[in-house]
Amino acid sequence: MPKIYFIVNSLTDAHSIRRINDFIDAGAEIKVFGFVRNNASVPQNGFYVLGRFSNTLSYRRRITIYQGAIKKLFKEYPGKEIVWYYLGLDVALVATLLSRNKKYIYEECDLVHAYIGNHLIGKVLEWYDKRVIKNSLFTILTSEGFMEFHYGKRQSSKPNNIILVENKLPKTILNIKGYSSHMPNCEHLRFAFVGGLRYKALLSIAKIISSSFPQHSFHFYGVIAPKIKDAQLPKAENIQYHGRFESPKDLPIIYSNVDVVVATYDVGTVNERYAEPNKLYESIFFRCPIIVSSGTFLAEKVHRMGIGYNVDAYNKVGVVSLVHNIEGSIQQTIRKIEQIDPLYAIGDNKYAVQILSEISRII
Repeated sequence: MPKIYFIVNSLTDAHSIRRINDFIDAGAEIKVFGFVRNNASVPQNGFYVLGRFSNTLSYRRRITIYQGAIKKLFKEYPGKEIVWYYLGLDVALVATLLSRNKKYIYEECDLVHAYIGNHLIGKVLEWYDKRVIKNSLFTILTSEGFMEFHYGKRQSSKPNNIILVENKLPKTILNIKGYSSHMPNCEHLRFAFVGGLRYKALLSIAKIISSSFPQHSFHFYGVIAPKIKDAQLPKAENIQYHGRFESPKDLPIIYSNVDVVVATYDVGTVNERYAEPNKLYESIFFRCPIIVSSGTFLAEKVHRMGIGYNVDAYNKVGVVSLVHNIEGSIQQTIRKIEQIDPLYAIGDNKYAVQILSEISRII
């Protein structure tokens, strides 16, 4: 089996760990190198710390740390039989500039350059991002929207080395008990956000629903980001904050008590307009209609699949109209979701098996 050596920008990131485990289960011989934020402990053996820095450190200074660490790493592991796995543009940018002859797999699960305010720098990074994709053995993208962002709706210039691996649920969810299917009571609907609360659009829609529809309730499951201050949180008798939960272990119990899952993320950045969050697949698996932000790739996909609704979370008239619509159509929407095989929402490692097979053939 090929040697796959990962370089990741966060050794504690759950997404990175899941990707690594997929390749381990597929039989790859791996090593994992990366960086640690805020003195967090490395989650498991076999992970090698290249450096540590705080979450507040600027990208410019992070790149300097990456450069020194990756340069040293390449000197220590010069073997041509190694296929490197660059997870994230920041890591890939440094690694490909330091060495142009390394064989590599690239994964983009976040359009990091979309957060940069300087338009010119953003355009340069987008050009380089597409170059990294083109020169990879394989590139994994986690959203159809990312392909649309890079190559347009027709995607005629899309290279054939791209593999789409959406943020689906882990197989372990199939072994977790506790989910109770139900048909919503339209006179007392339970709206909920399930995840880390960091988007103000969620606060807006919760406030509008709670004040305009006292017969319904809004629930927040998950931790609240430090940037969201207590004074910003909407408070009412029909709003509840349930706190931290463990995913996927607690998801069946949570979704047994949710009628409509809300995923109205802020759309001020390109990444949120094109990303495909795991809430989509939780919605499908737990037969729960979803509300997403208008003007996004996700809204187009939800509409195309007929599994939910979209709205401008800051528009009170629009939100009120939407809730009235949901009261009359939610049962029909659930029946539409029930036509989708729930296994569609479950991820697997077939892509990793495919990649390893192809690499074994060409190396």
